[in-house]
Amino acid sequence: MFGLFKKKNRSQKNDGVRAALAGYGDDGTAVRHVIHFAYPMKKSTGSADDAVGVIREHFTPKTAEPTGVDGGLRFEHYREVASGDFDQLTDQLEADLAEIGWDYDGWECAVEAGDRE
Repeated sequence: MFGLFKKKNRSQKNDGVRAALAGYGDDGTAVRHVIHFAYPMKKSTGSADDAVGVIREHFTPKTAEPTGVDGGLRFEHYREVASGDFDQLTDQLEADLAEIGWDYDGWECAVEAGDRE
């Protein structure tokens, strides 16, 4: 099967986003606005308030609001995205949200490439 169906781990997914940033000259080290997404799984036992509680165990989001799609949440904060600490954060969010039946769907951010002309 050559790993065609191998599930990517969170740091591999993060690397994919960082590679896209790098294509624009952004190494991910600058502090920036980061938006994360999570959605309840079909048989979720946790409410949106429960999910926000899990998120707050890891950081205090600037905002945590409904996505308007499938009962999901978007939560935002400011930080860099290049470090191993960021990968640990997303790994923990994925694991801890899964415990209450939520799927951590990943993150996005704007390109921060320094001075541009």
